[in-house]
Amino acid sequence: MAPSEDVGTTTLQVNRLDAHDERAFAAWFAVTEAAELHDRPDEPGWLLHEERSISLDGTRPDADTACVLLAASDGDRLVGAARLELPRRDNLHLCELVLAVHPDARRRGVARALQGEVELLARQQGRSTLLSFADEPPAEEGRSGSRAAAQALGYAVVQQEVRRDIDLPLPAARVTAIESACRPYAAGYGLRVWQDACPDDLLDDLAELMRQMSTDVPKDEMDWREEVWDGARVRRNEQLARTMDRSWVGVGAVSEASGRMVAFTAMGLPRSRPERAYQWETLVSAGHRGHRLGTLVKLAGLQELAARSPRTRFISTWNAQENAPMIAVNDLLGARTNGRLVVLQKVLES
Repeated sequence: MAPSEDVGTTTLQVNRLDAHDERAFAAWFAVTEAAELHDRPDEPGWLLHEERSISLDGTRPDADTACVLLAASDGDRLVGAARLELPRRDNLHLCELVLAVHPDARRRGVARALQGEVELLARQQGRSTLLSFADEPPAEEGRSGSRAAAQALGYAVVQQEVRRDIDLPLPAARVTAIESACRPYAAGYGLRVWQDACPDDLLDDLAELMRQMSTDVPKDEMDWREEVWDGARVRRNEQLARTMDRSWVGVGAVSEASGRMVAFTAMGLPRSRPERAYQWETLVSAGHRGHRLGTLVKLAGLQELAARSPRTRFISTWNAQENAPMIAVNDLLGARTNGRLVVLQKVLES
């Protein structure tokens, strides 16, 4: 697809990849997995079927996010991989980018070759802003190779999220102490817990809270705009999670006065590798803050997760470094810091 690029004695070729081609996709995934394990060798990461489910979902005409895969080859060997994610319901100026270079092929122009094709495709799709991410383990915070490579390609750091891990199950004494401290503030609210599918009577409320997630969470200089959500989009997301063989727990706080869900959290994990769980969204609607609802929904979610999945040893969560309220919640729950996620942005010249 892209012309060959000579880098020293290396000739690179960048091509589109069809996610329906199982063998080709497995080679593509092997590159992304090698890059991930190089940075965090002792941790479980993305699984082949999870990545492929996302990529296949992005080929559907009605997908909320379209996906395009790129593969960089050096002769017969795949050395680089990229996935472009193109929102279709909102944020039509954006292209989210996952880009990986095999550790054995770094500093040979692979990222630059992929980036050239990424920018060409983004412009063809009418996208003006690229977003990418760099995971930085504790020893590499502020000086990771991924950050340096992205900045060399014209990306700027627009947000930094601190990763925190919470060990499971929570100590019983900590749970009791947190509940006792928070409950007096939460009079007039009740909790609802569910697994894998939001109850029908809360579906519209969840869609509204997901919309608020796109406007209310700290974004620093990241150009992420309001999202369009409805119950059908929530259900499509749930179906994608099932296709990825993921299980998840949701907890909502419901106002007794209005009957509406005004806060929620969601936590998920791979069914086939449940040792590590992932914190997804947590939000308290603006008019209901100050009642410790964020703490209570997360606490209930962690307890439910531990009860349903006793093999899960910890959960990872990411907070913008300026998000003091949510950081305080996670610290109260016993979180420990474990590096950061750097958000990188590039605005394409017109």
